[in-house]
Amino acid sequence: MLIVVLDSNPIHGDPWLASPPGASLVELAESGSCLVIFPDVVRDELHRQKREAAQESHAEAAKGINAMAKAGIDVAETEAHLKKSFERINDDIDAAFTALFDREGISTEPIPDIPVASVVERDLARRRPFQEIVHGQKKKSLGFRDVVIWETVLAILDPARGDDKVLFVSADGGFLSKDSKSIHPHLLDDLSNRGIDRDRLVSVKNVPQAVTEIKATAAQAAQARAATDALYELVGQEAGLQLVHGGDYDYPDFVKFSVPEIDSPYIGDIDQISEFELSAEGETVTATAEAIVYLEGGVFKGDWFMDDDGSVRIQGELNKHYFEASSDVPVRVVVEIDTSGDSPQVVRVELEDPVGAEDPEDEAIAQQ
Repeated sequence: MLIVVLDSNPIHGDPWLASPPGASLVELAESGSCLVIFPDVVRDELHRQKREAAQESHAEAAKGINAMAKAGIDVAETEAHLKKSFERINDDIDAAFTALFDREGISTEPIPDIPVASVVERDLARRRPFQEIVHGQKKKSLGFRDVVIWETVLAILDPARGDDKVLFVSADGGFLSKDSKSIHPHLLDDLSNRGIDRDRLVSVKNVPQAVTEIKATAAQAAQARAATDALYELVGQEAGLQLVHGGDYDYPDFVKFSVPEIDSPYIGDIDQISEFELSAEGETVTATAEAIVYLEGGVFKGDWFMDDDGSVRIQGELNKHYFEASSDVPVRVVVEIDTSGDSPQVVRVELEDPVGAEDPEDEAIAQQ
């Protein structure tokens, strides 16, 4: 059976697998197509995140009630209701996790017995999933929880437990190679050192891709993987007007969507929210999916106060003239793939406005 091991980052916004891709994964698990495993450290991290989010919401609501009290309003009853609501939310979070792990084909995996000395040795040797980042004038090591997750994957792959294939779902750079298209060589070495066949481990970046991997044939899975890689390679790319050949300005080739009024926008992150649908015509496959593009950049303060339409969020100040800004933009992803060779090759990737979205120029004309 295929075993799907989930990292926390692909499901931090959907810890109970309630979104359409998450529900598809649960259905596949309940049908016996796969076994979905949450490492204990992942389950506990997700649980903490949801409780902290609830606490933050409670604190914000409490601030509003406190402001009313200062204005002379009797808020005793409201405070009591808020407290009960917060306690109920915590119970609801606990119940949601319990209900998920009661589903057929969904389980957890305990933290393996990891010698502390081996973790320290790994960190000092700068072996993934540990990563060293520069923080100010100092270097900082990150990745302790990632090491625990990786040791859990290795425990599941232990030949003594069988020869099941493992699908590891993670977009965390600590686990991935420099081009983010495969498992890092340090981790592949771990497999070899423990007598684990490397072909037993496959890595994907998100739940939609995991669902595709489970459902599709090997060829289709490879095409979806190539499309996903092409999509995520756009992270960090500039998405605004640029000087092009001939002295004119134009958007990058992949930008076919309506870009919000942000100066020097770039793609800070991408969230693929649907599986890639594959359509073949001869040796050309077109892969389409829905995604959210998270743009970051700046906004001139005068423009923000004059033209704010709610599509751009202010994060802080860049300087006395510009705000730091961001925007979440829904897009339709279109990837053209050449399948004539031994492996699929991406020919074109474009981000379009979603199907049915009104053209901004048409909307402006309608409002006149």
